[in-house]
Amino acid sequence: MKRLLGIAILLGAAVAPLSATLVERLTLEQLADRSERIVHGRCLRTWSAWDADHQAIWTHCEVEVADPLKGGAAKTVVVSEPGGVVDGVEMTIEGVSRFERGEEMVLFLYRVPNGLWRTRGLGQGKFRVAGGQVHATVEGLSLPGPVRPPAARSTDLRRLDGLSLDRFKAAIRGVLTR
Repeated sequence: MKRLLGIAILLGAAVAPLSATLVERLTLEQLADRSERIVHGRCLRTWSAWDADHQAIWTHCEVEVADPLKGGAAKTVVVSEPGGVVDGVEMTIEGVSRFERGEEMVLFLYRVPNGLWRTRGLGQGKFRVAGGQVHATVEGLSLPGPVRPPAARSTDLRRLDGLSLDRFKAAIRGVLTR
C-alpha cells in the first residue's frame, strides 16, 4: 500500500503543471547596473490591452514617481508587463511583476525593443513598499542556485527583504556611485 501511494505521488508530481519561470538570479548591483531607470513611486492606475499586432496582451501600470533614483526626473512612467485579460481572453506569464492601484514600490526598469518599460529580471525588479519596509516580489519565479559569478561586493536580493525604504534607497544610491 505504501509503495502504491508513493507511485501515485510521483505520478501526480510528474503531470502537475509547472507554475514558475526560470530566470537568472540577480544581485542588487546587477539590477542597478542593467536598469536604465530606477524609480520609487505609487501605482496610479492599471489597464490591459492587446499589442499593435493583436498577438499578445500587456498589462500597463502608470506610476507616479516620488523619487527618480536613476534615469530621469519624469513625474510619471508607464510600466508594462506581458499578460492580463482583454475581451475575455487571458494571457498569463508566471513571474512577471503585477501591479495594484495605490501600491507603493521601487522599480528597476529597462526599455524593450517595442518601446515599453519593463521590470528587470521579471519580478526581481519590483520591490513592494509597505509600512516603510521593502519586500521582494518574486512569486512565480524559480531562481536557481547562488548568484553567479559570486562577487566580493554583491548583495543577494533576499537579504534586502524587510529593509527600511530609506536604507534600501541608500544602498541603491551607493551602488550607483561606485
